[in-house]
Amino acid sequence: MNDFFLATNRSIPFDDIEVRQIQIKDFDLWLAHAEPIKSFIKDQNHSDEILTELFKAHAAQVISMIVCVTDLGSDALIKLAEDEQYFKNLLKVVLLINQAYFKYEKPKRSVKQATESTWFDSFQFLVSMGHQHSEIMQMTYGAFQGYVKASNKLYKQGIFNAAIAARVAQTDKKGFESFKKEMVSD
Repeated sequence: MNDFFLATNRSIPFDDIEVRQIQIKDFDLWLAHAEPIKSFIKDQNHSDEILTELFKAHAAQVISMIVCVTDLGSDALIKLAEDEQYFKNLLKVVLLINQAYFKYEKPKRSVKQATESTWFDSFQFLVSMGHQHSEIMQMTYGAFQGYVKASNKLYKQGIFNAAIAARVAQTDKKGFESFKKEMVSD
């Protein structure tokens, strides 16, 4: 899925079923069901064979996860599962549209640093970059990740620019005063 798809919270129709991206406001419900699925399919493709094994190993989680991103109840999904190929195709759409969650990325930080951060840290970071809590909760997981990455890039660039300004101010006071006037003028 591309960035615009994620940012606009688009869905994908599958026959008469609308498959949505998971939103941050529902992420706690999703996580309980989707985490075992994510672990099971880690580094594997979404072939019919893998999805059959997945359903055998985690049927309740698969059904509950799909309930989170469709308007179908668990009874309706169990009935749909009777047509195995149809159900696998629905599951593929759910995995595709929510690939931002299911895609494994190697952590860039140490385990100790990762355990010290909380969701509130991520929310506060986005709020400090101008987002509002209400809009963060309406974001899809993919959009949330994208905004955190983009905000982090902007934040680091700001630190870099401040370091350059400090360095210039130390070495070229006249040039820095000229630079400063240029920055504050209209």
